[in-house]
Amino acid sequence: MTKSILGTLYGILVHENKISLDYRPFSKLFNESGPKSKITLDHLLRMQSGLAWDENYFKISDVTRMLFLDSDMTQTQAKNEVIAPPTEVWNYSSGTSNLLSGILRKQFPTHQEYLNFPYANLIDRMGMNSMLIETDLVGNFVGSSYSWATTRDWAKFGLLYLHKGDWNGDRIFSESWVDYITTPTKNSDGTYGAHFWLNAEGKYPDLPRDLHSANGFQGQRVFIIPSRDVVIVRTGLEEQSDEQFNTLIGDILKTIE
Repeated sequence: MTKSILGTLYGILVHENKISLDYRPFSKLFNESGPKSKITLDHLLRMQSGLAWDENYFKISDVTRMLFLDSDMTQTQAKNEVIAPPTEVWNYSSGTSNLLSGILRKQFPTHQEYLNFPYANLIDRMGMNSMLIETDLVGNFVGSSYSWATTRDWAKFGLLYLHKGDWNGDRIFSESWVDYITTPTKNSDGTYGAHFWLNAEGKYPDLPRDLHSANGFQGQRVFIIPSRDVVIVRTGLEEQSDEQFNTLIGDILKTIE
């Protein structure tokens, strides 16, 4: 679910006209002139950069090396090779989210301003007072994985999206950002937008197609269902199958018809 928090930080910057989705970080920040130079923020937010990545938690892989061995988690994905042009491959990558965290850090003159940004512009601004985002050993937010909050505060995050970026009259990001993150990404089979998961092609066949969600480890979920004007947060210590979530959320919706 931390990925959706990280993506939202970019939504805030876009709303404030401080960055564009067409921004090319490898060209601007890494002085790349080859295939990587064509990668934009949009490609990274949609997990379609074409960079190689192995997201396997059951062996030594890119993601386990990054989370357990790398001091600077923002560099792991950046060092990988391009295996396809942007948009041609969709590949879920925690390394991409941490690369985005490193790019985010470069948008601020000082490290302290970077550390303040998610709290001042999102977390504290909404009163999600329990939320904490951990950093790696060199001070980058681990945008892929390590945020913590109570169920009630995760529900506030869901409500922010249900209300299209408006928090009690405070416009945190634009309505168009919700349209952006809920537009299906090419080659994701309608399951992924921009750092949010989707039900656009009926992964949960009995649930509304406009459902979108922040998905976390071991079945943590924030489900946002605009057509039903509802947010449902599920926390726990055991992953559920798509079929189980389809039944669980469907049963909840039946009780509030």
